[in-house]
Amino acid sequence: MEDNIKSPMAETRKHILDTLDKAQEILTLPSVIQRILEVTSSKNSSVAELKDIIESDPALTTRILSVANSAYYGFVRKVSTISHAVVVLGFEEIKNIALGMSVLKLFDRKGSVFMERLWRHSLAVAVATRMVASHLGLKLEGKYFVGGLLHDIGKIFLYQYMPEVYGVLLTEMLDNDNVYTYHRLETLICGVSHEEIGGRLLNSWGFPPDITDAVKYHHLPGLAVTDKVFAICIHLADILCSIKGITPLDDHFFLPVDRDILDDLYSLKEDFSTDDMVFLLERLDLEIERHSSFVTMFR
Repeated sequence: MEDNIKSPMAETRKHILDTLDKAQEILTLPSVIQRILEVTSSKNSSVAELKDIIESDPALTTRILSVANSAYYGFVRKVSTISHAVVVLGFEEIKNIALGMSVLKLFDRKGSVFMERLWRHSLAVAVATRMVASHLGLKLEGKYFVGGLLHDIGKIFLYQYMPEVYGVLLTEMLDNDNVYTYHRLETLICGVSHEEIGGRLLNSWGFPPDITDAVKYHHLPGLAVTDKVFAICIHLADILCSIKGITPLDDHFFLPVDRDILDDLYSLKEDFSTDDMVFLLERLDLEIERHSSFVTMFR
């Protein structure tokens, strides 16, 4: 059946990567985010410096304070100033929150049913990634939510900037004779995966290597270099949401758990089994509801 796929893969890949290069000139993060990246990457930066940068953007200030006061973090005392938020959340957390919010503003999140479902899936995977990390006994950090949120940014790019190519892909996906998963068709038709595109985008925006790497390898976390455990969390979260039906695609050929990660999973939780996956599936709806106010900040 692969011979029936009409798109010449090599040419399509070149076309997509050329479009990606051009789009990156448009898809630039605001200067305030660039300044936040600079300050948070310097060991000599102070809370006052970061506070001044954030407060120069009223909308970002409001969002960060709303996030800091959400049930997601559960602080007993109200966080009423950016200085307080920086102290209780830390530089890395502030950076990840600001990056995640800014990236979402670069893309159109409304319109087709498919796009609405894709964003719903992304938000669910964000919550699920944090849930998986907690289940595995990892220290909870904002990077888990942000990595899960942006794991399919490559799909969003393809849909928005390459609608003709994505149209062919979705048509093939809905073909009654189709025996391939979305991911196999993506490779056959596009010649480039949404994971690779996502990794390139995050790298161009200056995202931390651990988030970039986890997004790039969320379907094959065994290949992740910077933080394999992080990629594993997104991988499992993605599978959980797809099984739960929180997916933009009517694709019942669910990807299996990457067997290359089993040793890493057992090192984190030696008795990890299908029972853990069932437990996480049953808990997913509750976690999404529990963090609804936090998720709203990213809509």
